[in-house]
Amino acid sequence: MRIPDHIVDQVKTQANILDVVGQSVKMRKAGRNYLGLCPFHKEKTPSFNVSVERGIYKCFGCGKSGDSISFVQETLNVGFIEAVQILADKMGIVIPEEELDDPTGMNARRDAALKALEAAATHFHHVLVSSADNPVRKFFSKRGFSDAIAEKFLLGASEPRWDGLMKHLLQNGFTQEHMVDAGLVVTNDSGKVYDRFRNRAMFTLKDQVGRVVGFSARQIDPTDKMAKYINSPQSIVFDKSKVLYGLDLAKRSITQQRTALIVEGQADVVSMHQADFTNTVASSGTSLTSDHLRILRKYADNVSLVFDSDQAGQNAMSRSIELCLQHGFNVSCVPLPAESDPDSIIHESGKGAMQELISNAVPWIEFQYQFFDSNNQLEDPASKAVALKTMIGWIASVPETLQHPFLIRDLADRFKVDENILQSALRKADTSPHTNTQPLARASVPVQTEPSPERITALILPSERTLLHVALKVQDGLALLLHEFNVDEHTFYSINAQTLFQKICLADHEHHDVGAALLVSDELSEQLREVVEEILLTDSTPSKNWADFSVDVPELDRHRPIYDALFSLRVFAIDKAVQSASRNIEGELDEKERQRLLVRITKNIELREQMRKKFLENPADLSWQDAEIV
Repeated sequence: MRIPDHIVDQVKTQANILDVVGQSVKMRKAGRNYLGLCPFHKEKTPSFNVSVERGIYKCFGCGKSGDSISFVQETLNVGFIEAVQILADKMGIVIPEEELDDPTGMNARRDAALKALEAAATHFHHVLVSSADNPVRKFFSKRGFSDAIAEKFLLGASEPRWDGLMKHLLQNGFTQEHMVDAGLVVTNDSGKVYDRFRNRAMFTLKDQVGRVVGFSARQIDPTDKMAKYINSPQSIVFDKSKVLYGLDLAKRSITQQRTALIVEGQADVVSMHQADFTNTVASSGTSLTSDHLRILRKYADNVSLVFDSDQAGQNAMSRSIELCLQHGFNVSCVPLPAESDPDSIIHESGKGAMQELISNAVPWIEFQYQFFDSNNQLEDPASKAVALKTMIGWIASVPETLQHPFLIRDLADRFKVDENILQSALRKADTSPHTNTQPLARASVPVQTEPSPERITALILPSERTLLHVALKVQDGLALLLHEFNVDEHTFYSINAQTLFQKICLADHEHHDVGAALLVSDELSEQLREVVEEILLTDSTPSKNWADFSVDVPELDRHRPIYDALFSLRVFAIDKAVQSASRNIEGELDEKERQRLLVRITKNIELREQMRKKFLENPADLSWQDAEIV
């Protein structure tokens, strides 16, 4: 699928970055820009900036940056095309169907299914509110659900008829094929088509964007021989492993708190939101999955598991701890009183009781210890060793290795075991496969080897970074490099640094804020945009604030980092020429060619020493740059 460039440009132009960001972040005016708490990392002091004039955002805490499209991509965990479509829909921008590359017709089918699901949700809600005697309405009322919360979550009721929804959708232009794709109807062996959901309380399932993708239907008639819950089947628009119930409504609160409350059922989510625990979500029709947590990780750093107090709920909590740790969450657990769940606690005891339980959440190590103990898994040294090995494996799976020693210390305190023994076990766990505990990929420690000429083109050298820092952050730094030091792209050794310096020069002519323009430039690779972000976040010399100090700083000292960087690059280039000739001489059989290479090596070494002498005598005399490398 391809969206025309002019449509993308129209979306970028018309999308108000403040409106887009404001759906997830509370912003306040700060000079010409707006400031708020970053949605991508936990912070107490706002460092997330939005420039309406330039249509970009930038966090000076974690470095995240981009435009309205990239913000939707990041916060909703969607691709570029879907992000453009979401913004286009909100702004009423029509993407011409003839422009969409849809040879299989799958995109058209998906759109029709989503529209059918939206119409079905509206119909179910209408059935719920249109009659005070509706048994589903009475069911929700007993739960304490208000009309406002029912509308907010688009709760509904399916009719007891076999074809109530199907007839309604047919009358509104939908076909049976649309309903099949949406999972709304079922076809029996004889070919008869009928409604999947009948005489049930309907919980509307939405994705994180807020689109209706399915339903969870709860039994209200005790004589109903079907399952207590009937859920939408996997379809072209619904994947239960990727849908967190309530996330579309909870994501702003989760982002602001960087904490999510995870419960087990849809009714629990509705009750929690009604009691102002608006950062609550639940899985739908399945246990918590890695896909759920990958989506949730965009919004939260911390999770509190608030599962039912029965054995099934406690087992699920234990399984979820392991999964959450693997995805980098800080995990706590909220033990509930016997024979209770969040919905019943709020309904029977009020939100104050629920708040007290959440406030007294325990670290996952404490919960898991009690879980093993209650299941008679700590009765002897052998079973305790198994429990410890399991929990050490979980700690080893935590991506942030700096947390490992602190978690091991807590584990040692709880089990009353020597911390050094557990540290040793952790080191073994880090270097061996784990049963049922596969840690996520962690950054490996690079082996320090001499880079080949081919590999060095993929790097930016420290001295190159210094010059790029001057060009991007020092006041009039680019002009200083170009006119006083005669720096151009050939001054740089690596291809990436050459490319980035060229883009800086071009952006300087076209944009007021060069750094901001580069951060959202499609012409730079993601790797180079990250380099720009790192440079913009680095406050080190050379600094544009030199002149602010009330001391007399010699001009040479102000320029010294630039001299040092240029000299270092020149020495590096000479050394690479010597290394290249040395490698060639080893395989050269012709004596004349060997002699030529030896002369080349000797001259370059002499050049390097002459240059070093001149530089030490007077770095400001740039004549040391004039000698050509042989």
